[in-house]
Amino acid sequence: MGTIAAALAACLGAPARALAEDTLNIATWGGAYGQSQEIAFFAPFAKETGTRIVTEIYDGTPAKIKEMIGGEDSAIDVIDVSAGALDALCRDGLLEPIAPSSLGAAPSGESAQEDFYSGGLSSCGVASVAWSTAIVFDREAASKASPSQIADLLNAKRFPGKRALPNTARQTLELALLADGVDPANVYTELATQEGADRAFKALDKIKDETFWWDRADEPMTWLSENKVAMAAAYSGRMFRTLVGDRRRFGVMWDGQIYDLDLWAIPKNAKNKDVALRFIGFATDPARLAVQAELIAYGPMRKSALPLVGKHPVIDVEMTPFLPTAPDNFKKALQFDEAWWNANGAALQARFETWRGPLAPGQGKPPIVEAKPQEEEPVEDDAKAQP
Repeated sequence: MGTIAAALAACLGAPARALAEDTLNIATWGGAYGQSQEIAFFAPFAKETGTRIVTEIYDGTPAKIKEMIGGEDSAIDVIDVSAGALDALCRDGLLEPIAPSSLGAAPSGESAQEDFYSGGLSSCGVASVAWSTAIVFDREAASKASPSQIADLLNAKRFPGKRALPNTARQTLELALLADGVDPANVYTELATQEGADRAFKALDKIKDETFWWDRADEPMTWLSENKVAMAAAYSGRMFRTLVGDRRRFGVMWDGQIYDLDLWAIPKNAKNKDVALRFIGFATDPARLAVQAELIAYGPMRKSALPLVGKHPVIDVEMTPFLPTAPDNFKKALQFDEAWWNANGAALQARFETWRGPLAPGQGKPPIVEAKPQEEEPVEDDAKAQP
């Protein structure tokens, strides 16, 4: 039995004093992310408390969320949602308030409010991880020096080669402003003005003829591996195995990364709120977050979790350098604002499509519908998992 399987089997051992009515229903994502939650949170919580955990895999869409939790008696007790979904659900009064005081302190004594990164605590949600879009580059394509800051994305003279960027205004315009020198704190304020939008498109003009546009999450890393592009904006989970597999060839610029969050929330009409709150406290404990970070390249949202992160249990790689929230990676990061885009994005998307023009051959294929677009390969438990 492999390391992960053995650990999971141990966690799934018979719980003490299990009660039939102690069932916690959790809605979350599948794939490697769901597996990491099972090992880091679900199985240990079941063993410690005697609670039976039942998971429902869902696609994260607002319509599906409201279908699951909108009735008088929600069948879901805890739900894993994006920051944008949380904002909408909270405004609609569909989520239970969660007080920061209900969460445990850091090992050194700091309160949860002090320990969570900015944006990690909401009035009705608690962040677990951050995933991001960052720039991966091919060292072999850089003859003189490797790119080191987000501004290098726009410098095709010093860093020649094609770029791969998302085939959408979302995140692409933010990357353009960050690369053009706008501070992360001012990006959405700037983008909301005519002058700021003009600035973003003018910045992109510098690399327009050098850019391929991707629709599917697997494309940027594939294009890098195939020497089609020299730099690519890619999801942090997707880039992980490529970086680990050939660190001498590929590098990543965390400068100017755009991150998004997954947060735990409790439906207003949940039947098991007390156990749900206890679970969220357990799952956002720094030590538990560190266990998950050793399994998947998502960044814990508690500062005190980072020093606890060790090696991936299968491929024996130190995980901290690959985590979006690691201190060295998180210095100049922008939190993606889905709510802002939902309110302001239609005109910018239309302008982007007009500006971009016709796609090159082989681009613009219908996107693959994925449960979680930043998802990497499943966690495996044998030698085949090694890159």
